[in-house]
Amino acid sequence: MLRKILGNFGVRLLTAVLNLLIAVIVSQYIGASGKGEQSLVLTMIALITIFDNMVGGASIVYLANKLQIKELFIASYLWTIFVGVLTFFLLVFVDLIPTKFILSVVLLSTMSSVISIHSSVLLGKENLRHFNLLSFLIPVLTFGSLCVQFLLNWDRTVDAYVNALFFAYGFTLLQSILFIRPTVKSEVAHDWSQTWPTFKSLIYYGFQNQLAHVFQLLSFRISYFFLEKDCGTAQVGIYSNAVSVIESIWMISTSISLWQYATISNSKDVNYTKKITEQLTKYGLLIAFVGLFILVMIPSAFFSWLFGKEFNELNQLFWYLAPGIWVFNYALIIGHYFSGHGKYYVNAVASGIGLIVTCIAAYYFIPLLKIQGAAVTASISYFVTSLVVILYFRKEGATFVVFPSISELKSNLGQLKHHLSKRS
Repeated sequence: MLRKILGNFGVRLLTAVLNLLIAVIVSQYIGASGKGEQSLVLTMIALITIFDNMVGGASIVYLANKLQIKELFIASYLWTIFVGVLTFFLLVFVDLIPTKFILSVVLLSTMSSVISIHSSVLLGKENLRHFNLLSFLIPVLTFGSLCVQFLLNWDRTVDAYVNALFFAYGFTLLQSILFIRPTVKSEVAHDWSQTWPTFKSLIYYGFQNQLAHVFQLLSFRISYFFLEKDCGTAQVGIYSNAVSVIESIWMISTSISLWQYATISNSKDVNYTKKITEQLTKYGLLIAFVGLFILVMIPSAFFSWLFGKEFNELNQLFWYLAPGIWVFNYALIIGHYFSGHGKYYVNAVASGIGLIVTCIAAYYFIPLLKIQGAAVTASISYFVTSLVVILYFRKEGATFVVFPSISELKSNLGQLKHHLSKRS
């Protein structure tokens, strides 16, 4: 367990560093306004991908060892194509992103969805090594492509970021096909009569889970659109950098929950899964608390140097965001307990309530407090979402925990030292 979690954390740490470098280079070369436009484009790609994964994503992880992979692929591919075509026409008539990016956003979201489908099969088969590699390839290739375009002065606009995404997604998509090919080849020929039953299974589990992700993403990012309307794209760029930096604190909980989700999906012992979730929550919260304490102590001058003079408000925004970011570690880890047991509706309910709170708070706080209002809104939403998940977890008979005891820390540190000494 510890080895896999550490491996996941290592990949998440490298990915977080690369995403930070991408934010730095985009901010330095195209400024706060360009960074804001880039954030809106990326948010739209992520939102469409979530709708793509209504038939796929987490439901594939859950069903990977229960149904044929070929059947899962056919059903999820057809749905992805349908969503892509529908989204294109919707974006043409709804003014959410610049018209020149509509086709690119739809194509990139489709590629992202197919990569997600392949990655979900790898996670369902507990092939974390290839799953993590695919997750790592996208930011490293995006960053490399941006460096080439910016430093060689080929393109210093938001178009450079879109081109970098095409390169990164395209290469990663090809690599994902190579990874899942042996699994597909080992199966018997696809039975087309099973496509509809498979689709129904995917939509049953996927709709509940992805509804949670849709609500969650909107809850996290809808403030961007409120902020752009009231304050302009430059403020969106500044706020998006603050969010990107502080959300990196979640990488330890994300690393924990990846192993946790794959383990729970393949376990029938409810008491065991409940116990490990309680244990993992303690350590996720402790490490997140330490990380946030260090982050909020970094002076504003550092971020002005890192991103540019326009980004001198980041430290102030961290203080507003930090309480909610810390508490949301509960929702990240406990939420995967419910997903692993197929109870996706819990996360959907919690995220839906969080979205309602976000809309109400954003409507009130952003016109009143501007960019600080967006941070206050996010923190309130994180609190409410986490509270709902915790209440559901308590109803399962679980214990509310915060930090591990001193004796637990000593015991686990001893195990960690033993693990590291064996590797060396």
